[in-house]
Amino acid sequence: SRRARCRASADRPSRSASQMRAVTLEDEDSGTELEDCESVGDTSHEEEGLRVTLGKHGAEVDPPHGQRPNPNAIRTTRFTLITWLPKSLYLQFHRAANIYFVLVAILACTPWWGGQWGGKVITVMSILLFQAFKDGYEDMKRNRDDYEENSREVSRFGPKEREFRVVEWQACEVGDLLLIKKGEQLPCDLLVVASDESSGVFYLSTKSLDGETNLKERQVPLSLLDALGGAKGARVSAEDRARALLASGLVLDLEPPSPSLLEMECSMTIGSRPCGLHIGNFALRGCELQNTAWVLGIACYVGDSTKARLNSSEPPSKTSELENFLNRCVMCILCFIFSVALGFAIASAIVHKEDNPDMATAIWKIFVKYVVILYAVLPMTLYIAFEILHIISGFQIETDLLMCHEGIHAKARNTSVVEELGQVDFVFSDKTGTLTANEMRFAFCCIGSTVVGPFLPSEREGPSVGEEAIRRMLQGGGEAAKAAAHFFGALAVCHTVKLEEDGGYQGESPDEVALVEAARTVGFALVGRHASEAGVMHRVESPEGTEDHRIAHVLEFNSDRKRMSVISPQSDGTAVIVTKGADSVMEGLLAEPLPSAAHSALADFARKGLRTLIVARRVMDAGTFTTWKGKWDEAAAAMDGRADRIAAVSAEAEVGLSFCGITALEDRLQDGVPETVAALRQAGIRVWVLTGDKVETAVEIAKACNLFEDGMHLARSVGAESPEDAIDRLSQGCHSATSSAMRGMVLDGPSVAQVLSSERAQKELYQLAESSSSCVCCRLSPMQKRELVELVCRQNSQAITLSIGDGANDVPMIQGAHIGVGIRGKEGSAAVQACDMAVSQFRFLANLVFVHGRKAYRRIATFLCFFIYKSVVLGWSYILYAYGVRFLGRLSFPEWLDILYNPLTSGAAIVVLGFDSDYPDKMALRSPWLYSPGPTRAYLNGRVFLKWMCLASLHGILAWMLPVRVLAPVYEDRLEQTPNFWEASYTAFTVIFVTIHLKLLIATEQSITALGAGVLLLEVLVYVPITVVIGTPYAKKICPELSTPYNLVWEVITTTQSLLLILLVPCTALLLDLIEAVVQCRCCIRRQQHGHISGPVLAEDSSGGSSSE
Repeated sequence: SRRARCRASADRPSRSASQMRAVTLEDEDSGTELEDCESVGDTSHEEEGLRVTLGKHGAEVDPPHGQRPNPNAIRTTRFTLITWLPKSLYLQFHRAANIYFVLVAILACTPWWGGQWGGKVITVMSILLFQAFKDGYEDMKRNRDDYEENSREVSRFGPKEREFRVVEWQACEVGDLLLIKKGEQLPCDLLVVASDESSGVFYLSTKSLDGETNLKERQVPLSLLDALGGAKGARVSAEDRARALLASGLVLDLEPPSPSLLEMECSMTIGSRPCGLHIGNFALRGCELQNTAWVLGIACYVGDSTKARLNSSEPPSKTSELENFLNRCVMCILCFIFSVALGFAIASAIVHKEDNPDMATAIWKIFVKYVVILYAVLPMTLYIAFEILHIISGFQIETDLLMCHEGIHAKARNTSVVEELGQVDFVFSDKTGTLTANEMRFAFCCIGSTVVGPFLPSEREGPSVGEEAIRRMLQGGGEAAKAAAHFFGALAVCHTVKLEEDGGYQGESPDEVALVEAARTVGFALVGRHASEAGVMHRVESPEGTEDHRIAHVLEFNSDRKRMSVISPQSDGTAVIVTKGADSVMEGLLAEPLPSAAHSALADFARKGLRTLIVARRVMDAGTFTTWKGKWDEAAAAMDGRADRIAAVSAEAEVGLSFCGITALEDRLQDGVPETVAALRQAGIRVWVLTGDKVETAVEIAKACNLFEDGMHLARSVGAESPEDAIDRLSQGCHSATSSAMRGMVLDGPSVAQVLSSERAQKELYQLAESSSSCVCCRLSPMQKRELVELVCRQNSQAITLSIGDGANDVPMIQGAHIGVGIRGKEGSAAVQACDMAVSQFRFLANLVFVHGRKAYRRIATFLCFFIYKSVVLGWSYILYAYGVRFLGRLSFPEWLDILYNPLTSGAAIVVLGFDSDYPDKMALRSPWLYSPGPTRAYLNGRVFLKWMCLASLHGILAWMLPVRVLAPVYEDRLEQTPNFWEASYTAFTVIFVTIHLKLLIATEQSITALGAGVLLLEVLVYVPITVVIGTPYAKKICPELSTPYNLVWEVITTTQSLLLILLVPCTALLLDLIEAVVQCRCCIRRQQHGHISGPVLAEDSSGGSSSE
């Protein structure tokens, strides 16, 4: 069976019982007063364990926690009322651009500037306060959620009052006795000490922790039931149980808080009897009680010490390649601004040295002026616009009806990496639940040396072929009937499946459910299951009658053991051990070698792509079982290294097994998987499947989903004994292939481990991976999956990796890739909680990559080039004018035009580029070749960026020189800044404004949308009235340069010469751009006419069915 396992605390050192500190219990009201703790959910005790002792007056904890008012309160807010503004500003100052803008605002207020300061200060304050209020609003929502959580109610037993009283969650303390009723969530991590069921069994829904919808069965410690007499008669009320517990003198030794959801190393002493506790005795915060009227628990971990809070950290932050490029551009622009300002200041001091006796002061004053003047070159709206584009892309992903499955839409949890979906070089995929549906069906089995099947439904009515064969075998008697009865009887007993009220089965993995259902179809039906002090009773109806099997011990499955066992004591003192597990570990546990027919069956099942398990059993004699049970009890009670000791004792029981048979389960491919994988490979993306399955099974699945094609040469490295051995095997296979498209690689876990142990082998593996189109890695652990992803990232820092999976074991791989995609599957929501993008089906990866990723990359790359382009266009005016007036530190444009430049040229860019699209979505899905510009960085590379900057320089020079030379030809006009100069300046600014917007239209790939046209027109309509208004005499204090008696702005827009310049200069400047756009358009049409666009559309309609055109 396959279960998601979290090993977060595997390397955490164990703590011995001697490290625990003693505690006594006294009345709650008579204890000494302790210091108040300021922090909410104090975790000062995290490095040491606790001892909780129950007595008639209540509970006492050592070390004590202190008398703080809300020990179980949680707080997820980032700010307080006092720290909100300072902390928000501090976080904003992590961006160098914001520091520069504040510096400009400060310098503008100094006498060295000598100009107006209001516009710059107001603009900078507006941007910073906007972000601060946004942070504050988000924090208010978090505070509201915290209040709702902390104010929920629970019943707490008061030792003084001797009854339960309702309190808020936040008031719960370590040692409290809490009553949880059916349907209620748990306020903290509890050791459950009593249940409504006399057997002590209770059921939890852990969906809020791991997303799994199946109920988990938990058990009150059996030694506690025995001490309190809970399993021997009628049910006892919660109040009576609470009073009995306080009188019992129970002592708990708790381990330090740990994030592991599957491990708990604690112990309990009641009277003089010690007992080990495990995670199955606890109920964690956030779980919901189901199928049980009530449970009573002792609060062991509260507040931030609960496992839910310790696992609530955010996934690692990811920054896209384009955002890193933006940050580098900002730093380059800042360096350019300060370098130019310093250069102009030095040049000014040299040119005007006769007028400046104090050279240093002169340089400083001119430097300050140009630092302020050039601030418009770095747009303040750059980061805001960048974030808005990401939000638009995320919104389009979440509203895409082609990615809606059963009413559930895709989710963009981290929009900051959306453009990297359009640049993917490697895809790393899990197999089970990701490529396959994780819907297990019993397909075949091998009993002894006989292969039986198929058990799958056929077109004919009635029982399957396999079911008929088993029934004939059972009716025939003899050794064959006995072998079949042992095999299916083992399947009906060796599990942790729960029987539902409607007769159905529910288990922690679909494998177990499929096996139990298969046993039922041939007459071995699990009809009852209940727990008692002696263990769990499985009632099985078989052809021989109804029989009860007492399961005293369950040796659980994990990724290290790769098997599970149940131990059933018999009336004569012996014990029957039934084990099922992976063939890689089970063969070594058998008393005799696996029969050759069984070996052949394993290989044949693997070639069919089936998941196999070996089933075996053993009868342990009475003396051996008694000795083993003593070791088990000792290991279970241990506080030091309990998990390792239990594993060692479990292994002692699982030896000398007798082979019963082999199960083969079918896990069908999800709809659209072969088409999606084929499309990814056609787009040049290398696809790797990383799985824990055996090699043959994974290879057959790879062939079924078009990862490996017919005729493809597969280079294999299985069971390599050294890094050199692993690489040599792969190299020999890869070199014999004719082309990279027909090369594939297959590695198993030992070979991967060898490669990862050598830097040289890692480098060579990556080189082979680049020359292969696909790879399958088998028998991998979760961390090996991540290490392979990180190997690719280390060997090629430019390669973009994408990992996709559905289970908790895929979380390391998802978080290690540039982009993590989680599939909402049947293994919980851990992958979705850790991912950047969440979808419901693997085939939606094609929509993410070919549609949204491709568009996002092109849009954001074009946006970055355009934003820097328009800054460079404006910057050339400052440079040329500075040179023309011999570096006197004067404005080339009226100050308010500088302030309006970025706001009036950003909105249209965001809307036009944010909704621009070159090809229809369905055309992009059927044409994987359209994806190639992303991985090759065709929209943003050194050549493209240089082209944009050259055009920006050309446009900027023409936009300034032509209007100024025509309208202010006299040098004195420019030097003295006469009305003629300001007329030329305003005309040049308008030319730049028009050029920028025309360039935006040329940069788009399709006809502008109605929304884009509306925003662009709005910017033009806003620009003209605003400039006319600030040109009136009434606005002289705001813009004295344009406020002339005859309204200079109105003069410009009504003068033929100025209007001709405004119309003709942009057209002249953009002539090369227009020619390039026409050529590109014709090339695109020619490619379409030559039939490059073909193939099935990979999509799904809004009703959940797949569509193909």
